[in-house]
Amino acid sequence: MTSRPPLAIPPRQPQRTLGGSGLSQRPVPQRSLTQQYAPQSPVRRPDGFGNEQGADGGDGAQPRYGTTPRRGGSKLKLELANDGIDHAGFVESPQNTDPLSANKVFTPSRVMSMADAPDLGDMSPQTSRCHTIDGDSAPLPMPPRRARFAVPTKRFQPPPASAPARKDARSKPFMLEAPPEAPRYFGMGKQEQCGRTRKHEGGTQRETDTVPGYADFSPWRGGHPEDQFSDNIIRIGYFDKPPAQPAQEAASAKATLFPALKHKSGLHTLSTVFTSILNHRRHIGQITSPSTFKPPPRVTLTDTKREAWLKDLANPTIPLRRLSRTIPHGIRGRVLLDQCLNKNVPTDRAVWLAKCVGANEIRAFKRKGVNNTFVMGGEVKWIRDWTLCVEQFVEAIISAFTEADWKAKVTYAIRLATHLYAEHLLDRDHYMEWLIASLESSGEAKLPMWLLLVQIYWKDMLKLRRHGRRLVTTILNHHCSIYESPDRDILLPLSTQLGALVRSLLSASPDSFVHPTTWSRYRDSLQSFLSSNQESPTYATFKTVDFRTDSLTSSNVRTQPAIRSTLVALLDNMLRLPFKDDIPGQIRKATKNTPVLIRTILEWCTSLYRFGAAKVYVAVTILRSISGPDTDLTSEILGFLDADVLQESPRKHSVYHLVSELVRSGHFSVPQYIQWLIARGGLLDPSGAQPDGPCSMRLLVEIPVHSFSDSMRSLRASLLRRASFSVEDEAKDIETAIKCVKHALSVPLEPHDPILQKPPMSIKKLARRISLSSRSLKFEVCSWLVTDFVDSIVQQLQAEKNYLEPPERCLDIVRVLLEAAQDFSMLDTTLSYLRHSSNAETLSYCVNTLSLHLPVFFAMGSAKSLFHSFYDRLRTISVEQGIGARPLLASLANLAPRLPGLESIASQLRNELLIADRSNAVDASSPLSDNMATQLQDDETELGEQIEKLANYSSADKHTMERLFHTIVSKLVTCWTKGHERQRPYSILLSRLRVFDAQYFDTLMKDWVQYIRKLTKRAPIAQMYPLLVSSGCLPLTTLLATALRSQNQATQTQPNAVGSASTYMQEILQMLMKQFVPDQILTLGDCYRFQIVQAQARLEYAKEVMLLVRGSLAEYAASRNQQPPRPQPLDDEKVKSHLFELLRDLILIDPQAASQTLSLKSPDAKLATLIEALTTKLLVPQSGGGQKTFEQVLELANEFTLPFCQVKLSLNLAIHDPSTPEGAERLQAQFEQLSIAMDNAIEADNIMWTGMLSYLSPDITLHLKNRAEARFLDLFPSMKALPFDENGSKSDIHMAENLLTVVDSVLRGASTSKISPFSSGMADRLTDLWEILGSTSEECSPLKSAVLMHWLPLLLSYLALQASQFSAAVDSSKFPGSDTRARVLVILAGIVLELDKYPTSHLGPRVFDIALVLADNLPEEARLQCVRAVKDYTTDPRLRYLFSFSPDPAENFMLAHREKPTTIPERKLMALNLGMGMPPEKLTPFTFRRWEILNEPTPSIGDNDTSLSLTLFDARKI
Repeated sequence: MTSRPPLAIPPRQPQRTLGGSGLSQRPVPQRSLTQQYAPQSPVRRPDGFGNEQGADGGDGAQPRYGTTPRRGGSKLKLELANDGIDHAGFVESPQNTDPLSANKVFTPSRVMSMADAPDLGDMSPQTSRCHTIDGDSAPLPMPPRRARFAVPTKRFQPPPASAPARKDARSKPFMLEAPPEAPRYFGMGKQEQCGRTRKHEGGTQRETDTVPGYADFSPWRGGHPEDQFSDNIIRIGYFDKPPAQPAQEAASAKATLFPALKHKSGLHTLSTVFTSILNHRRHIGQITSPSTFKPPPRVTLTDTKREAWLKDLANPTIPLRRLSRTIPHGIRGRVLLDQCLNKNVPTDRAVWLAKCVGANEIRAFKRKGVNNTFVMGGEVKWIRDWTLCVEQFVEAIISAFTEADWKAKVTYAIRLATHLYAEHLLDRDHYMEWLIASLESSGEAKLPMWLLLVQIYWKDMLKLRRHGRRLVTTILNHHCSIYESPDRDILLPLSTQLGALVRSLLSASPDSFVHPTTWSRYRDSLQSFLSSNQESPTYATFKTVDFRTDSLTSSNVRTQPAIRSTLVALLDNMLRLPFKDDIPGQIRKATKNTPVLIRTILEWCTSLYRFGAAKVYVAVTILRSISGPDTDLTSEILGFLDADVLQESPRKHSVYHLVSELVRSGHFSVPQYIQWLIARGGLLDPSGAQPDGPCSMRLLVEIPVHSFSDSMRSLRASLLRRASFSVEDEAKDIETAIKCVKHALSVPLEPHDPILQKPPMSIKKLARRISLSSRSLKFEVCSWLVTDFVDSIVQQLQAEKNYLEPPERCLDIVRVLLEAAQDFSMLDTTLSYLRHSSNAETLSYCVNTLSLHLPVFFAMGSAKSLFHSFYDRLRTISVEQGIGARPLLASLANLAPRLPGLESIASQLRNELLIADRSNAVDASSPLSDNMATQLQDDETELGEQIEKLANYSSADKHTMERLFHTIVSKLVTCWTKGHERQRPYSILLSRLRVFDAQYFDTLMKDWVQYIRKLTKRAPIAQMYPLLVSSGCLPLTTLLATALRSQNQATQTQPNAVGSASTYMQEILQMLMKQFVPDQILTLGDCYRFQIVQAQARLEYAKEVMLLVRGSLAEYAASRNQQPPRPQPLDDEKVKSHLFELLRDLILIDPQAASQTLSLKSPDAKLATLIEALTTKLLVPQSGGGQKTFEQVLELANEFTLPFCQVKLSLNLAIHDPSTPEGAERLQAQFEQLSIAMDNAIEADNIMWTGMLSYLSPDITLHLKNRAEARFLDLFPSMKALPFDENGSKSDIHMAENLLTVVDSVLRGASTSKISPFSSGMADRLTDLWEILGSTSEECSPLKSAVLMHWLPLLLSYLALQASQFSAAVDSSKFPGSDTRARVLVILAGIVLELDKYPTSHLGPRVFDIALVLADNLPEEARLQCVRAVKDYTTDPRLRYLFSFSPDPAENFMLAHREKPTTIPERKLMALNLGMGMPPEKLTPFTFRRWEILNEPTPSIGDNDTSLSLTLFDARKI
């Protein structure tokens, strides 16, 4: 047939493309005559299209027969004119501007006549831009549909005169033009048939006799059968020859087939026939040849050819298929990356080269390998080495920031590495670990670059726990270090960027912040950073993470005894060094139950086992902090007084002191108390207002009168009058006390006052009387002292002078009286008044006062503020007075090391003190003369002159120092024997000598003290050492280190110690306990400084003092055998009382050291008796001594007696030596007795003793913990326990809670280096609970409810204790039990999924958080076991994050092996609805080789040369 259809035949129906099957195309646009030739709107014109009229007008032929002009020109021009359609499946017609046809649905039935056809230029076929692998067009196009409505006949319009159409008059003998109406088929990668070639416009063009690609078009050549005219053809036309038939049909087949088709199964039969035809066609065209893919080969080339090849690679115009013929050998690893960078190879071509090289390298391993294991290992190693090369390449480019084109190189390197990462051509885990490690070790200069690099892979890192948590920790570390840096203003841009990253991290992955150790380290700074906008979602997320992390800490097990034990431990820490600022916050966070918190604080404050005024101010500070509108503090205190009848006088005084301080600050309501008292009947008995009366009634007398209003004061007087208490006498007593104080301070009184007739009362007697008075009198006296006396003196001095110089005697009296009244709030106010003084001695006096009562001032929260005030004054007066500021400098240098967070200031003050001491000497390099020591021996009267001479030298050699030291101490010993007051000048001379070489001086002093302790005749220690200690010549460490002769001195005394040597340790201990008063040797300042040393010894050297106590007791026990008997210091009852108080304080400060010191193995029998009596008296003050059994000790145990019970229990367990067989048997028997006592106490619901378990010996602790764990786990139910007994379950739950408290107490105090591994029994209990939760039987419903309400929370609390240990460990992956830990993780993962069915339980997030902490630092082998266990059963993203595995997109690829078809006929298969061509399949894993996914593998093109064989997809040829 020709390309021109006959006039009578309707035009051909439009065809559909292969890719556009089932899709309707938009209707053909209709345009008016003016619109047809008008240019398109630049807005509506499709991209890639030019002006169609202009494109056609250049080479198009002239119109013939008055028709519209056709497109002319070469095939290339036609293709260029038809570019621009981007759809992959079909070709869309040009856009239409006619509103009538814009929304018409295209259907094949809408066909217009030839008369209505638009010009042929609009119907030219379009080419698609959907390309195949080879870059050719893929789908077949469709001709445009005709318009729905008829268009008026177009009239011929001549071209515009300005741009006439150019006529191509050249002869074209061999040019064949296809009709524009003819549908064009795409080449589909097939090359056109070759014909004759001729030169055309500078190139070659092939012309063919037939033009493939146009349907039903045969150009006239004269030889086509249709062109051979005959009569028959002229009459009836030309027809194709019918196919040859074996026999001529006699008649039509309609009569035979039509009835069959009309049958109900006829349509099915017809479809079966067509299906068979299609199946047969698919089978014939299917590609069956095996894959011929091979990576591009590598050949050895010269350097010149290799450079040329690399330049061609960098040239994007040269196709990769051409380059794939010869890839140069030797380009791999780092060389490949450097060459791509230097040649600026496009990224996609660089990745292609990396794939080619990698594919060849990996195939080389397969050729060399003997077995699959070797092949896989070699491939993994090669990928790891390649990843290292990429990491080194990126790091080297980042580090070379001094180069000129650094930015371009960094951009290229990052882009190339990112493409390699995205193509899965790197070891992703190793690469992400390298990125995070580089970010961790990065300095501030390179930190922005690494942050930019990390953000590229941000999402992938946060999907995995192992990388996400480490990334969060690194970002928080950098943020906090810069946020708290003093140079924060300089690093503000970096700080802002890190802050934004932290906010983004917190919003994107809050799970990565759940790690107790990391959170506790950075929580405060992070809260300070985020608290500026507390309404933001980020801050809400912060609070959520804080709650989740807080629930994982071991101290937050929410059992009632554990809460009380935790609170008491935190309160005790407020009295110990080093003081911590965050303890009040921890106490408030320990429990949300405010009544329990207040009750525990009140019980702790009034306990007989806590001593001193510091505890009162600790309680006052915390109660003030928790007081608020929702907390009725007064009611809670009154409820405590009503519930607890306080009989002991020390407990009552603690309540009076506490309430007075709260009244002073307005936190205790006096009217509410009086109302409460009246409601209880008031004071009816006169004994109620007496000092020994009930505390709740006597409190009305003790509350300061100054705090009552006038009406309340009258009501108070009437209530007290009913109890026969005279308010007038009370007022007279207060007035008399104030007058006595005025008289002692020389304050003018009334002229006729009777007190003037008597001499002033001594300060000591006055202080004693004030200390025995009521709290109301103390309050009034102290208030007058500070607000009237001190304030008036300060104002007078400020009015007369610019600086303050209060009289030293008045200041001493004020301080002594305030200390006697224990009113440290007024003492704090006094120090605040005096901090503006310019007198260095006065300021030093104030600093020493602060140092002596440091626990009290720290409890009030004013210690640091006062220190900084005095420190600022030091800076001011040191400029004005120079060396005159040394007393203040020395006092501050001694105080600063005891305050937390002031280490740098303490070091600075020590250096300044050393410089100040050395600056007194004249700068002379000559050594001290030899005759100076001789002169010191000759004439004592010239001592002051020799001190001046010694001060003129700045250095001395060791030999001269030694001679001077021994000369001075020999004179000092002479003064001791005579009791001479010249001890002070000699002590000053020694302190001045120490400046020259402190270390060598301390060595000389240590040797001399060792010599003194061996003397059998000497002066009392209390007369020798206090002045040396106070002046700084004898350090406390030297004194305590030389107290014991040898290491075994703590156990027994030396047999040959006689005379004074036999009481040396007792005298040292007595000196550390004695309160010295000023005399002819010690001044008031010396006594005060020595008190500071005594307090410092208890707080900072508790362990050394405990050794001294034990040695003194051993010395005292051995002295009873001496003949003749010698008086011992411990025989004095007053010394014994001081020893009792000292031992009590030491046990509270460091109970573990006390237990270890007092419970040494195999002590002397007499020593054991002494220690037993002391410890029993500490535990039971009313008892006369004697040994206590384990059961008695456990019965006496509570939160406040725990330290003393611990010492007693350790002492009972340490009597026998386990090194001997008999001792080991007795020790084991004691273990059993302790276990029985523990079981009995738990049965009796007594678990207060559990707090001391963590401080016992490790063997005892482990034994008790294992026993409690075994009993705890045995109580859990299982499916075997059905039917469920609710009554028995309640008792078991209560027992499990008690046992959990035991385990909690042991694990909370255990060392992190000794982590107990998970037991298999615990994993079994978890499995039982999992089975119960997953059960669907009705019989299991009550048990399931009990598990959700009680048993699962208990087991989670136990797991939280274990998780906190793993979180605090440095590297928990090295601990044993990783297999059991992995099993527990898998079970927890299953429980997490199971709890999704019970959203109201709110246990799922807690289980997940515990699993997160347990999964951290899990060994790699155990983690992979967990991954293999869960990845085939769930796709939950939580578990993927937990076990740090991401699904590989290619890991689920399966290869289908179709088995041989069965012998069942096809018709029967179709009848069974099995379909055609779907035989049974067998699936096997398919290995996806990413390195071989190449778009241009080889230069030759075959049917099946792709890396993924086309036979896998049943591909067919087209």
